[in-house]
Amino acid sequence: MNNKEINKQIKNYEKKIKELKLQLEEDFIKIPELKIKIQKSIHHKNKSYNDLVEEYGEEYLEKHLPTYVQLQWLRNSKYCKELNLIDPWEFIKQEDLISKKNGFVAGFSANSYGAHLDCSWNRSFSSDSLGVRCVL
Repeated sequence: MNNKEINKQIKNYEKKIKELKLQLEEDFIKIPELKIKIQKSIHHKNKSYNDLVEEYGEEYLEKHLPTYVQLQWLRNSKYCKELNLIDPWEFIKQEDLISKKNGFVAGFSANSYGAHLDCSWNRSFSSDSLGVRCVL
């Protein structure tokens, strides 16, 4: 491959990276009050936490899953409808150290009765309603 072909390939990659960055920006909403960006929608439904670890890695999930406090704040904010936090069910960052040590994962659910934090989910549990969203 000559330099001209290599430069052309680099330009194509740069174009693709710009397109992906734009797509990423469209998928996230900036929350200045919390100093985060959060994905607008839940994805990877019907996947277990173990499946997510295989795809993303444990370290990535630890760093980028929202916390219960963040989601609870967002549920009571002007961002609630835009983030579809009316009736969510999603994996969140496990902050309960005892549950984490025992290998459990955490989940957040909310409905017309209120919001719920569960720190004792089985890592292999999945449901077509349960998903994940990321925070940057």
